[in-house]
Amino acid sequence: MKQPTRSHDLKIQECYLDNLMLGRKTAEIRYNDRDYQVGDTIRFSLKANNKISYIITHIHSGLGMQEGYVVLSLK
Repeated sequence: MKQPTRSHDLKIQECYLDNLMLGRKTAEIRYNDRDYQVGDTIRFSLKANNKISYIITHIHSGLGMQEGYVVLSLK
């Protein structure tokens, strides 16, 4: 049975968010303390309580990554 998707509210530095919004950055490295899953939504906080959302499309862990960290592909 497929698990329901979840939303994660995260902070991000403005320069990295700008690159996400412009499409120059399509992945985010995060410590996997939230058990991220493909299909989950990440909501990055903007000024004035606005948020921008991305869907996790792929998760990479293991090879080349420090233990406990993942690369989240975002769309």
